[in-house]
Amino acid sequence: MYVAFAVLALIAIYPVLSVEVPPIVDYPNHLARMHILTLWESDPDLQKNYVVEWSLGPNMAIDFVVPLLTKVFSLYDAGRVFVATTLLLIVGGTLTLRKVVVGKVGLWPMLVFLLLYNHAFFWGFLGFLFTAGLALFAFSAWIALRDHPNSIRFAVFAVVSVLLFYSHLFGLLIYGILVAGFEIGWTWRNRRMRPFPFAAYAVSGGQFLVPFLLFLAWVGRNESTSDAINRFGSLAAKVVALISPVHFGLPSIDIPTAIFLGGVLILCMTRRWVWITDSLRLPLLFLTVVAALMPNFLSGVWGTDFRLPAIVGCVLLAGVRTKPTALRQARLIIAIAVVLLVVRTAMIAEQWHDLDAKFTEFRTASHVMQRGSRLLVVADRDDAPEGTPPLYEMKFWHLGALAVIERGSFYPTLFTGHTTVNASPATALIDSPVGTPVSRKVLSATADASKSPYPLNHRLSRYVWLYWIGWPAHFDYVLSIRHANKANPYPDLLERVHEGSYFDIYRVMRP
Repeated sequence: MYVAFAVLALIAIYPVLSVEVPPIVDYPNHLARMHILTLWESDPDLQKNYVVEWSLGPNMAIDFVVPLLTKVFSLYDAGRVFVATTLLLIVGGTLTLRKVVVGKVGLWPMLVFLLLYNHAFFWGFLGFLFTAGLALFAFSAWIALRDHPNSIRFAVFAVVSVLLFYSHLFGLLIYGILVAGFEIGWTWRNRRMRPFPFAAYAVSGGQFLVPFLLFLAWVGRNESTSDAINRFGSLAAKVVALISPVHFGLPSIDIPTAIFLGGVLILCMTRRWVWITDSLRLPLLFLTVVAALMPNFLSGVWGTDFRLPAIVGCVLLAGVRTKPTALRQARLIIAIAVVLLVVRTAMIAEQWHDLDAKFTEFRTASHVMQRGSRLLVVADRDDAPEGTPPLYEMKFWHLGALAVIERGSFYPTLFTGHTTVNASPATALIDSPVGTPVSRKVLSATADASKSPYPLNHRLSRYVWLYWIGWPAHFDYVLSIRHANKANPYPDLLERVHEGSYFDIYRVMRP
């Protein structure tokens, strides 16, 4: 059984190991930041453009792990090891939880491999997914140590909660919800045999006291809520959240996977082939309710509603048990799932190989730029190759971040401010903590800063600032990502220095 899981795990992570730069949306941005953390002290170009300011916060899993991995691996290899480890943590956490609550792993957890390439992974929410895997392990340990002395449990899990907090706040949220559901369920099931477990509840809640105080201190130190966006989201956003466990931007395989898993769920419920083990019923219910109520924007953070559903699926698979009369049906379901996994992984790997070749092309071409230069990225949302999936062009949103690695360049939408890396004083006015490429229309309209209704560095929201106003005076090069429109986006001031298969690099001619 464990050999089968090991083989499936190798199949699942094959796309990650087969490319140099896994083409998930935010990944190049994260990797560029890890490059700065690793080499900033010895690279004058990075020092000119960025400053490293280590301060602890609730989203540091990547910052903690990848720089350590670079002591053994190259930067690109260290990044791939982290991504593969993230996927394996989710698998391992699911299997461990099932072993603890059911007593054996069985067949059902094989379905977890179909949930790895989900919508949160598509966008590159790696810190969250890494910590979600850790949270499943932590919850498994909480259950396994339920009958140990309260003093030992408090000492162990007070440390665990702090580590989860610093790794990623949403991972701690998952762990907290699961612990609350388990403790309430345990109390209810044992209400007639034991007195109310005040000590156990003190340990359960007390382990979160330090993370709560750390969170309040972090909010007071770093966050201003005056311009934060809180939005539940449209019906379309909720549909995306519903299918997010298998939504990876490849409809030709995502849709069959969703239909298959949805059909399995309906059949199991209507035919009563399975049931959920008692200890996970309430944790699963609590996590499902929170996932359903999660808004699309929460305090300025986008995509919070499609982070939890895949983890709900993991907990469900950890707790599901098969009735003896349905074993044959369960084996058939797992066999189909394995075939679907192989096909799904092959299709993802095929697309990734093509995208990795494109990323490699830009990494090579970026050497026409002077080291330490400032790079502005231009791309139109509707300029995508014919016949590609709807979200294909988003894979290139952070292509320019690879120039930070290759040339020590300044990239204005690197994840700064709320991380360990900030823009230097020399580049602070053209920095935005979060952002996407500007369109050709915006590029043309804002070349002359005097004609813009907003000043440079104007804040549109908590994390999005106008970094492109009067761009000819502030940037050295423009990367134009174009799949169809090959025209120079601003001929008066841009001189092409490299023509690629899907992009052009222009030198900015100072007015």
